[in-house]
Parts: sequence; structure tokens; C-alpha cells
Amino acid sequence: MKLFFLILAIASGAWAQSAGPYLPVTKILRAKGYQIGVYSDSFSTTKTVDEEGKKEELPEGTSFTRYQSEIMGQYGATNDLQFGLGLRFRQNSLKVDESGTDVSASSSGIQSTFFNFVFAFEQVDQIQYAIEGIFRYSPYTNDELADADPKVLILGDAGNEMSAGLAATFQSRGNNFLAVRAGYRRPGSELSHELYWQAEGAVAWKYIALVAGVDGVTSLKNDPYESHPEDRPVYNTGTKLYGSINREWVAPYAGLNLALGDTWRIELKGSSVVSGNSTDLGTAFGFNLIRRVDKSLTRMVDSKFKSYDIETSITKVSPKKEYVVVDKGLADDLFKGMRIDFFEFDYVGGNILVATGIVMKLKSDTAIVKITQRYNMKKEIKEGLIGRAALK
Repeated sequence: MKLFFLILAIASGAWAQSAGPYLPVTKILRAKGYQIGVYSDSFSTTKTVDEEGKKEELPEGTSFTRYQSEIMGQYGATNDLQFGLGLRFRQNSLKVDESGTDVSASSSGIQSTFFNFVFAFEQVDQIQYAIEGIFRYSPYTNDELADADPKVLILGDAGNEMSAGLAATFQSRGNNFLAVRAGYRRPGSELSHELYWQAEGAVAWKYIALVAGVDGVTSLKNDPYESHPEDRPVYNTGTKLYGSINREWVAPYAGLNLALGDTWRIELKGSSVVSGNSTDLGTAFGFNLIRRVDKSLTRMVDSKFKSYDIETSITKVSPKKEYVVVDKGLADDLFKGMRIDFFEFDYVGGNILVATGIVMKLKSDTAIVKITQRYNMKKEIKEGLIGRAALK
């Protein structure tokens, strides 16, 4: 199935926007753009932690490993709204030493299918906000330990997952990022509701980005069996990752992203669960292969060139490049609140969208424009950039 999606992506004839090696969650696809990705990771348990936070070493000869892979496709419904569909495959593997004999148990299969969305607000200055949500359907039920094959582990926690949250990104003028996410999650029918959170920083160049951050879960302490623990079902889990009691964890991580041309990128990630309650501690390694085909901002705006009614140019730039003065004003039908797109134009075919601004103050033949969004951080806002605007 992975091969099928890769062939499908390669065969696409759509033209693309160079997205670079790093994109935070708030940088969604534009209308009719799409992204296809294969995401995989492996997690190996080093210790377990009970619901009181007490760490326990694994018995000698015992190991637990979880492998996961996801295939996800995303589509830009509008310039502000992105939808995604995906499927997750999981394999659990447990080995124990019983009197010098290795005994194994395992499970594998489709752990869930899911639908998600991201609604991103227009970037203002260097900050952008987004609303995100996901619904994950788990197509299986779990047999209790007494009725289960001892060589078959459960695949995961039963029940559907729902979550919703907020995200924010600060993008520096040097094209570096600080992103945060937080939200509410109902992870399944037999687990406590919880809050998820993440903070991430990235230093991005043209083809390489270094990423570091931390993510975690904070329980809302409403385990469904808290008042009657004797009714809690017992499963063949092989781990504390499943069947948890008010689970919590903190996992710092670091990664390296590589852009392969305009559309492909590779993401490498290493993380470690360093603390928590009712969970496993351990290390994880991830590998993602992603193809993003998005409408080029430059070409999209160029296709609407005839809809522009006014052309102007920048004559002065503020020291922090947050405001500019243009050489058209009231006499040329500019009005307060008008949107102006600024291009770098070289008269030999180059026509690069650099920024967008809003008219704040007007005189007869000049106007002050506040820059509200930057599209190409490597292009300087400077005198001589061409501004184009529509009267309607």
C-alpha cells in the first residue's frame, strides 16, 4: 500500500510550490493543494511507570516494541481550511524469558482510520493561529485476558478518539519558527480524558531544518473505573501503554528535516519518554516521507493579474519593515483597508510575491501600508517593489 501511494504521488502532474524543509501545523495547504505522506515510528520500552509515578525496571530478558505506520492524505478545501484522511497500522511485540526459554506474544493490524481538519487564520505580522481537530475510529474490540490467546497481545485501547485544540506559530524574519499546540482529547472508551500539548522550535534553511521540542499529555483524572476498580477489564497488553489509569507523559524530541526539490521532504525524529504516570518510558525513532503539491503563490496571483486595477510602488520602508509608503493615494482611488500585494518584478519573467499589506493612512498621492503577511522571507521588503491592488 505504501508503494501505491508513492507511485500515485510521483505520477501527479500538478505544479508545486517550494514548501521548504519545515512547515508548522498552521501553514496549511492553499485551495486545491494536496499532500500525501507515509509516517512511521518505532518505540522500545526501557522501564514502566505505575499510576503513582513509581518507575519499574523490566524483568531480565523482557522487551516490548511497538511499530506504527500511517498513510495520510490532506487537501486544501479553501485557502483557510484543510482536511485530511488517514490509516494507521500497528504491530506490538513482546518477548519474555521464562526459565531460560524465550516466549513471544504479538499483534498486528489496522489500529485506526481517521479524519482531521485544520482551520488557519490569516497571518498577522509574524504570528498565525489555527484550530485543529481529529476523529479516529478504531475498528476492533479487545478480549479480556481470561478469554484471550496468551500469544496474542491487544492492538491498543478500544474505542474511538476525538480531540480538538488550538495552535500558534511565530515566524521570525530569518525564517525560523516557534510553534505551540494544546487541546482536549477523549482517547477512548476506557481511558481518562486528557489535555495534549506541544512546543516546538525550528531553525530552517533552504533545504535543511533542525527541529527540537517537547510534547506530552496531562490527565484530567476521570478514569472511568476510578470508583469501582474491581470492574476494570484485564487485557493481555505486554505494556503499560494500553489500559492505563490516568496516563501522563513528557517526551522531548529532536529532528532533522530535508527538502528534496520543490515537493518532497524527509523528516527524521528521535524522542524519549522521560517521565509520566501509568505509561512506559523509552525511546522512539521516526521516519516520514512527504510529498506536498500546493498552488504556487506567485502563479496563483499571476493568474488573477487582470483582476488588479491599480499598480503602485514602494517609496519608503520603516526601519523594522512593518510599514511602507507607496506612491498612490486618494487621487488614485486607494481606500483605507484596501489590500495590496507586493511583488519583486525584474521585467524578464520574474514575478515573485513577497508580501501583502493593508492601507492604514491616506493622502492625496501617497498611502501608508501595514505589512500583514510575508510569503518569501528571503526576499527583502524594499523600495521599488511593485504593489498591485483591486478596487473591489
